[in-house]
Amino acid sequence: MFKTIKLPRVTLRLITHKHGAALLTILNNPLVYEFNDYKTPLNKEHVKQLIQDDISSYYQGEGVRLAIEHNMSGDLIGTCGLYNINNQTKTAYLGFELDPFYWQQGLMHEVLKGFVSEIHRSLNIDHLYAEIHGKNVRCYNLLTKLGFVFNQQLNNGVWHKQLTKMDGA
Repeated sequence: MFKTIKLPRVTLRLITHKHGAALLTILNNPLVYEFNDYKTPLNKEHVKQLIQDDISSYYQGEGVRLAIEHNMSGDLIGTCGLYNINNQTKTAYLGFELDPFYWQQGLMHEVLKGFVSEIHRSLNIDHLYAEIHGKNVRCYNLLTKLGFVFNQQLNNGVWHKQLTKMDGA
């Protein structure tokens, strides 16, 4: 079971249907969906199904989506998670989005650093991948700061990070 992660400015907890309305607003923001892989506009039913799929994926051990809640307001400001978890190869893909109001504040760096540390401690994952659009400079810079490297031998846009003891410290 994934435990709640309390960070200095935000708390990460499993996504639930109570996050639906806020998630709908975030995912339909043009600055968020510009580089994402889903079709817009999303409606309430789409997000309800997305969250239900995330919950099912978690219980099947195939993925996890965490709500990023602001510690001061308690509001959902984004999500982060893993998908395509493969226990045999000890790999997973990282995904995340953040309300643009909170960009340029170092929040996603704080979130992903804390999340990656927890992944290394609690899950049997040795390699993390992140697939980003080639023009998504913000993600490029963030992943670089977190120790991911672009892997030209993988599909276009895929970044890789091998988890080490340093990540779980």
